[in-house]
Amino acid sequence: MSAKLVCWRCGHPLRKDLPRTFPRLEQCKQCGTDLHVCRLCRHYAPRYISQCDHELAEPPRDRELANFCQYFKPDPDAFIGREQREAAEARSRLDDLFGRPEPKEEEADEAQTKPKEDPFAALNSLFGENTKKDA
Repeated sequence: MSAKLVCWRCGHPLRKDLPRTFPRLEQCKQCGTDLHVCRLCRHYAPRYISQCDHELAEPPRDRELANFCQYFKPDPDAFIGREQREAAEARSRLDDLFGRPEPKEEEADEAQTKPKEDPFAALNSLFGENTKKDA
């Protein structure tokens, strides 16, 4: 077990003395949640219907309760992140594909200091001076 392994639900560091084969009924000492669960496994993949990327694993009924999966391998990134990391990777791939220009420092400073435009002035510029302000 890696020293970096943390609970999938609360992020509490797990003991270093956990046996090499993760016990099925092991629970987090901080929040009491089961640890031999799909959500802590490196094969957990919510993008699949079975939510598992291991081809031989049978999906359990509840991915947040202890199960008997023999392909379970703890994932140190299960707490922070798998979904956030995957979303960031997807955004990065989209940015690589379509490009996303970074705002220039001058434009960012200007946007912060620029006063907001009066919505009635914007309406008047679109429709003429006949638009009246109702109080």
